[in-house]
Amino acid sequence: MMRFDELLGQDRVVNALRRSIAAHRVAHAYLFEGIPGCGRRTTALALIASLFCHQPVTGEACGSCPSCKKLAAGNHPDLHLLQPLPDKRDISIEQVRELQQMLSLRPFEAKRKACLIDPAEQMSIGAANSLLKTLEEPPGDSLLILLTSQADLLLPTVRSRCQHLRFAPLGIDDLTTLLIRQGMTLDNATMLAPLADGSLEVARNLEGEDASASRQVLLDALRQVRHQQVATVFDTSERLAGGRNETLELFAQLISLLRDMLLLRTAASDRIANVSLLGRLHEEADRFLPSRLMESLELAIETRRAIQGNVNPKLALDRYLLRYSRLRIT
Repeated sequence: MMRFDELLGQDRVVNALRRSIAAHRVAHAYLFEGIPGCGRRTTALALIASLFCHQPVTGEACGSCPSCKKLAAGNHPDLHLLQPLPDKRDISIEQVRELQQMLSLRPFEAKRKACLIDPAEQMSIGAANSLLKTLEEPPGDSLLILLTSQADLLLPTVRSRCQHLRFAPLGIDDLTTLLIRQGMTLDNATMLAPLADGSLEVARNLEGEDASASRQVLLDALRQVRHQQVATVFDTSERLAGGRNETLELFAQLISLLRDMLLLRTAASDRIANVSLLGRLHEEADRFLPSRLMESLELAIETRRAIQGNVNPKLALDRYLLRYSRLRIT
């Protein structure tokens, strides 16, 4: 079970929550926004644990009472998780109505009921509208925590009814420490933390993979596109294309490469993450003016956000590669 004092990298958010607990002013609904793997979920569970604990100490869950043990085991009857069903992309209105029914009942053991909605941006329009009344008037002092990587995909009316807390990507040192805590060797943690873009989830997924090799393939593919030869753009897109999740991961790698190229063009090579690709990054970075590299990076971030919405991943990749090739000076 996670406690506030074990969390790393989110001091601003944790301190705000601790002050709310101490003042007995915990909000009825929170919106935790940040990239996957930055600590949103563990922070939410630490908050719930402190509120459910039978014998908290200065706002911290004790970790040993029956409530804390059930939360740690993932079977506390007063905590509910709302997420898409295994064969569905969205959280449905029927799921929200079932949640509302459960929240209307008295808590089994804790002083209140709590619900995690993850990922909140995958609520259907009907589900989000149905949730509004619960957000306005939560039954029985219940607590709702919505987790999202992109708050602007939520209805404005949903966002306005939650206390919005933004989570920063984890720093390399904090990420390294967390990876070692979870059993990764020091060498692997030191190697993978700079490549994970502040996400513990990404770092864990990189373990066992040759992260540099996959990024080298991507970098080599970028070097082949030429806007004067449109066929090279679509051939490259065809080789790189995958499903929505694969394309999101591709753009996460692309953003990391572009950030490093921009650092190289601004004389900050000591801060790059993809150290093993330094030579190739130099070659590609030299084909851009710094301002155009910045434009390429901003476009990659914008495209990834669009794919997180409802944009066709293949068409988005086609469009990006065409724009990328036109931004080169050579």
